[in-house]
Amino acid sequence: MGKAELGKTNDNVLVRDFRKSDLNDLLDLLPKCFAKEFEVTGFDPDHTRDMVNRAYGITGRLFLGLSRLCGKEPIKFLVAEADSEVVGTTIVNSRGKVGYISAVMVHPDYRRRGVATRLMKNAIEYVQKKRMSRTVLHVESTNTPAISAYTKLGFRAFEHIAYFVGETDSTRAPEETNEVKARPFQEDDLDEVYNLIRASEDPNRLRIFDFSKKNLKTPFWQRLLHYSTQKKIVAVLDGKIVGYAETSYTTPKETGSISSIQAFAQDRSSGIERALISEGIKEIRKGGANRIRVMVASSKQELIEKLKSMGFRESLVMDGMFVEV
Repeated sequence: MGKAELGKTNDNVLVRDFRKSDLNDLLDLLPKCFAKEFEVTGFDPDHTRDMVNRAYGITGRLFLGLSRLCGKEPIKFLVAEADSEVVGTTIVNSRGKVGYISAVMVHPDYRRRGVATRLMKNAIEYVQKKRMSRTVLHVESTNTPAISAYTKLGFRAFEHIAYFVGETDSTRAPEETNEVKARPFQEDDLDEVYNLIRASEDPNRLRIFDFSKKNLKTPFWQRLLHYSTQKKIVAVLDGKIVGYAETSYTTPKETGSISSIQAFAQDRSSGIERALISEGIKEIRKGGANRIRVMVASSKQELIEKLKSMGFRESLVMDGMFVEV
């Protein structure tokens, strides 16, 4: 990415684009800022190093450069620099009309100096420049200072997401039924899965994330750089797709993930969600991960009870927030 200066805070903290030479500072900063989150997600510094090297290697730089020229840059990585060290970061992922902000962090020694606010303002300005409709992020529900800062920038909450964690060797998979079968997602499942999600997901969430069929396809840049192994799963009942879920995993040091669990309301008692979770556990075990996290909206109490009965425990709750730009 470019090296153009974006501006300085009042105490001479520089906000600029990330450079590959920032990698060691980034690896030092991450565990200081996300210690609690890493208890849930795990952290493999070698995997992070590999991701950065791929993104800023020959192939990654070529792809990002061409994407920028076409006005379709998939990711914007900003850092705050002080005393020649990285003291804060944020990342904007372009998702159609939505700019999704992640990895907002500031070194403990530089907090409450306006660094996070400056990073966020630059991120929002980037979203506006790219003519996206809104900015979305997730923040830990107990992080009152961050939530207050985001609220002052115009963000408001729209969902609460609970993270449930279990060990791969202790979660209790349900007995398989003859009726519900889980299998890998296939290309010709697209229309059925799209209609399923439209019927079963919170319509406000779909609007905020500007959900379309494109969301069911893995972006080219993710396939090119292969940061994680992703699997999409469908549940079939009487020849009809009645459930859907997504899984991903990286290395054994990091927690595998099951998310986007969907099922028609009238069919949930048929064991669809359990079948999807069970299949997701199998996929993650193949990748060697020792732990699994399942992300579910706090409003889905029936699904939460199923997770608890399978040995998962609630470990973290995140607030989804957004602002129209």
